[in-house]
Amino acid sequence: MHNSNIPERFFGWGKEDIQRDLGVFPKEVEHWLTQALSGKIIKCQGGLGTTGVGLGFDGPPGRGKTTHAVTTIMEFIRNLPEDEEEIAKILGYKLEDLSRKCRPIYYLTFPDLFNRKKAIFDARDEERQRLIDEMEGLHGRAKDDRLNVRILVLDDLGKEYGSTFNDAAFDEILRSRYDKAIPNIVTTNVLIENWGKQYKDAMGSFAYEAFRQVTLDNRTDLRRSN
Repeated sequence: MHNSNIPERFFGWGKEDIQRDLGVFPKEVEHWLTQALSGKIIKCQGGLGTTGVGLGFDGPPGRGKTTHAVTTIMEFIRNLPEDEEEIAKILGYKLEDLSRKCRPIYYLTFPDLFNRKKAIFDARDEERQRLIDEMEGLHGRAKDDRLNVRILVLDDLGKEYGSTFNDAAFDEILRSRYDKAIPNIVTTNVLIENWGKQYKDAMGSFAYEAFRQVTLDNRTDLRRSN
């Protein structure tokens, strides 16, 4: 938790809170959690169709996409076994690499992602390398495997999308992580079936391969109801 960047307002939040507010916790998420905690999602060799596959929460604003995404990783953390060897196996780390330097789970908004990318160009030499190493870890390609985030929650995906720089950042991080067999959990106002129209056909096809869609189309705007 200490390296996760999860907003503090979600600390202690669980699926029972979503069940209380909405009456149900999505079955697609329950199934994904079962597979992830069984070692079938992260760095699982031979798991074509499951390994590296994440969750895509889509739907109108105010329907709890961020809440569902963060609750998913909170449930993942809560249900990890106590044995460190088993934890390392689930996360795809070497046992000796489990340390405070690890960032197995990380939360980031999409606008924050490309702001961090831009910051690399303006940083001084000593700071630039740290920022590069951090960015490589977010993409899952850092030489030090402890820096490679195993589950990345990317919130507000596609926000401010449209410039050449943002287009490249959007495509690069999703494909890089999927190729490394580490999943993304994303939230977006754009329904996944519309990604082809919004983000070009190649990304539309990729979305169905890399995510299990969880559409939150309930009529209640949770922001207003709370």
